[in-house]
Amino acid sequence: MTTRTTANGAIQSLISVRTQQSAFGRALAEEIAGLWVLDAHEHLEEEPERAALAQDCFYLTSHYCNADLLSAGMPKEHVDGLLDRTIPLDQRWASFAPDWEYARTTGYGQAVNLAGREVFGVDELTADTYQTLSQRVAASAGQPGWYEHILKDKARFIGCVLDGWRREADPRHFFLVLRFDPMITARTPQQIRDLWECREREIGSLADYLAAMDAAMDAYVRMGVVALKCGLAYRRTLRFERVPRADAERLFARALRDDLPDADATPLQDYLFHEVCDRAGRAGAHGLPYQIHTGLQAGNWGAQIQNTNPALLTNTLHDHPQTRFDLFHGGYPYGGELATLAKNFPNTYVNACWLAIIAPTVLRRMLHEWLDTVPHNKIQAFGGDYRHVELAYAHSLMARAAVADVLAERVEQRLLDEHDAPLLARRLLADNGLALYTIPPDRVAEMTAPAAGTAGAATPIAATSRR
Repeated sequence: MTTRTTANGAIQSLISVRTQQSAFGRALAEEIAGLWVLDAHEHLEEEPERAALAQDCFYLTSHYCNADLLSAGMPKEHVDGLLDRTIPLDQRWASFAPDWEYARTTGYGQAVNLAGREVFGVDELTADTYQTLSQRVAASAGQPGWYEHILKDKARFIGCVLDGWRREADPRHFFLVLRFDPMITARTPQQIRDLWECREREIGSLADYLAAMDAAMDAYVRMGVVALKCGLAYRRTLRFERVPRADAERLFARALRDDLPDADATPLQDYLFHEVCDRAGRAGAHGLPYQIHTGLQAGNWGAQIQNTNPALLTNTLHDHPQTRFDLFHGGYPYGGELATLAKNFPNTYVNACWLAIIAPTVLRRMLHEWLDTVPHNKIQAFGGDYRHVELAYAHSLMARAAVADVLAERVEQRLLDEHDAPLLARRLLADNGLALYTIPPDRVAEMTAPAAGTAGAATPIAATSRR
């Protein structure tokens, strides 16, 4: 059985009964299963790091699913102990099983079981299968070319847009994204000195600091970065006020002498954030899209969801018309607010990364709403947002199935012609992101060609696929 046939079988099992009962729906799902897609957002660990972590079944539950286990009531020390291999596997299973019963039905739990089934051949993580799954996960750790196997042969990813704290990435698999967050949030003399952007410069004023920011932006462009990323919604509101330059200079001068308190650090952050937005709009030949985390925050207890509503960015979007803003996670649970922004602002784009595992049904509902309200060239339907490649693959299957369901339903409802559905699928899953990140067709062809020294299970994507 070929990889493409296997993927089709997985997606056929994930689409709705209604889509399965339609000959057109089944055919559309099959076509979507074979598409090369752009993974619009990832945090994947390096392959050697993955090999060290992949030792048993709890490798697959160690990202996102752990938050649902905690939410279900599992004690934190038990969750933390799941990766402690000094604790016998059967003892860890005994602490895990009661709350896994509740978490297995969430989107995160579904992704774990899907990865187990489609990558390791274990239908479901249960008391009868956890040892077998653990053996197969551990066996995979020593296999060469595992990323090539998962990301290309199985997932058919053109590439992954990597939130790249490493400032380097395998060009076969990744497009690099970097952050200015540390430069925006630095508020003490030590923090400013420790920034790599400042290490080769004498920073004596805000003007010096902005010059360092310019130099860093130039370096990012030379490195081939395809976008910038802002994750500040984890620590503050997304409302960034406009602050006069004189006020920012005064606050920065204080930060060079002593630690700024919260009340004064916030307006300085506001000023610097807008400076980054300006630079993103004019970086390189086309500018760099600015990816911004909106909506749900990962983890437990720390959430300040009211601070992450994408509508808080309205003044930012208005004030930087030349900068393209790629707003993440479908804004969940503020998907309607995000639709309004993307409809009204030409520089605002919808990115549904993470959403297919947050809530698969919400992705379906919001795709319908977004397609009703937003020109569809501004929508990306998938980004894995995982640390583990197997789960990114599973997530992509869930997203492909959601796209198939939504487009099939829109054809049935006469909102879309049959011949347009495959075209929209390619745009939602690949072409829109390739255009936003200005990825040229020759780079796509290189990344989808068979890897050197392999038999070439993958077929290169046509250079003309971007339409």
